[in-house]
Amino acid sequence: MKKIILNSQIEMADFAKQFAASSQTGNVIGLKGTLGAGKSFFARNFINALQEKSSEVLSPTFNLVYSYDTTKGEVFHFDLYRLKSADELENIGFFEALKNGICLIEWPEIAQKFLPKNYTEIEIKILGEERREVVVKKL
Repeated sequence: MKKIILNSQIEMADFAKQFAASSQTGNVIGLKGTLGAGKSFFARNFINALQEKSSEVLSPTFNLVYSYDTTKGEVFHFDLYRLKSADELENIGFFEALKNGICLIEWPEIAQKFLPKNYTEIEIKILGEERREVVVKKL
């Protein structure tokens, strides 16, 4: 477990970019935190760090998943907040994505029992307007 204090959005963006640089196909990263903690902000910076040309990275709150072609293969960005049951994971290509790309999963709790052994959890806690505590756990 690793705890990091980030004092600004710039520091959060840099952290996401560094994390992206060390990621590879098959990595699964769960993003936990309250609404507004910075999960989508982290994902946006992570994804753009791996793209040859920056693009608009949308929050998948309503679509549940977006995928992006990157220099390290496909990155899947899931938001499982609205799922009512784990049975719905099959309908959004969740299990296929776990095998074929890098997965960023906001609100991963409903899928917890299906996540691989090398799963990484990033929990973001609000400490102030832009200040965050980030806890990284390899599960």
